[in-house]
Amino acid sequence: MKKQGLVTLDALQWIVYHIGVVISAPVVVGNALGMDAAEIGKLSQLTFFLTGVASLLQIWLGHGGLLIEGPAAPWWAAIVILAGIASAMGRPLTLVRTDVEGALIIAGLAMAVLGSIGFIRWARALFTCRVTGILLMLLGLQIGGVGIKGLAAGGVKLFIIGLLVLMMVIYLNLNGRGLLKSSAFILSVVCGWLLAFLAGEVKWPGISRWFSLPTLLPWGPPTLETGSVASFTLLGLLLVPNVVGSIAALEAAINERLPIKKYDRGLAASGAANFLAGIFGGIGTIPFAISAGLISLTGNKSRQPFILACVIFIAMGLFPPLGALAGSVPQPVAAAVLLVSGCSLAMIGLRDVMREEIALRENFIVGLGLLSGIGVMLLPHSQWEQVPGWLAAILSNGVIVGTLASILLEHVILRKSRPGIS
Repeated sequence: MKKQGLVTLDALQWIVYHIGVVISAPVVVGNALGMDAAEIGKLSQLTFFLTGVASLLQIWLGHGGLLIEGPAAPWWAAIVILAGIASAMGRPLTLVRTDVEGALIIAGLAMAVLGSIGFIRWARALFTCRVTGILLMLLGLQIGGVGIKGLAAGGVKLFIIGLLVLMMVIYLNLNGRGLLKSSAFILSVVCGWLLAFLAGEVKWPGISRWFSLPTLLPWGPPTLETGSVASFTLLGLLLVPNVVGSIAALEAAINERLPIKKYDRGLAASGAANFLAGIFGGIGTIPFAISAGLISLTGNKSRQPFILACVIFIAMGLFPPLGALAGSVPQPVAAAVLLVSGCSLAMIGLRDVMREEIALRENFIVGLGLLSGIGVMLLPHSQWEQVPGWLAAILSNGVIVGTLASILLEHVILRKSRPGIS
């Protein structure tokens, strides 16, 4: 009984550690697509469901590692950009929703095919320790940016509560022993939620049903708008480094190398998950590299709590009251956890970069790769208003730009010359 209680506690910690990213995506995407509060609630419920299903799909048929597969920032950023362009052109947002359905279905199939034919096995040499390190650092910075914005989003009282949660997580990880340390995240978030509740800052969404199943093609039959399909398919290809980086981060966290076929299975499973997201009207997914940060901090590599967490995610999608409870966590409280996860991920990336000596050539690769990615993150959204939608979805993403820049620098522009034969 005691062991089962610890498994449940560890499973809840998996939920809490990732909840900030999972609950942010449907709110951002829903608002961009002109959804009302009830529709955003349904999208949130679907996001929980898909996160659980996709993560189980990965552990059973994909890479097999302890990585939550959830709504990917590049996907929801692309949806926001497409919605903005459609609004400027007078295209109804209801049509954009079916465009996204169709584009995700095609992109998911393309990713599944690439994984099935061993694309990463062929392209793995592109991802040196510097490339994966830059990718992970940029992901950490991107998540940290979301965390900072979330921390400042709820007013003074919630900002202070968020800071207290952040300090509690750090303190328990540094000074806690046994259960206190291994449960630092769930304990800190529960304390933050209680403080917010006492301060009158917890908002309960209305619940009309106790059980509901996801609906196939909820916005209508998918439409295959050329620009959307092209941009999402290309984005799916450019998310291959994300898959590689996430699995590489997991390897660093568990101190074990996975066979290359696991990478390709992970890509194929991500493709299948994105196909499901398309037919259910959801948001595209990717393996979360921040999961490796949780393993690094807690040292817990057990599959049982992870699988239970996936089942809980699915239950949160099927039973609206459970999803509402998770959704009641104030944004600054969830953002505090995001800051810690972003920090852990960035440091995993830094260790990856430092695995080899940093000479002058490597100095340029790492520096320019990071600066190009960070520079794009700092650009305002208005910068991309005159750029075609399919291109804006790529160029506006600092992680993709920085990773592509580092690959070009590593293998083309600053490629090491092979020693001559005398």
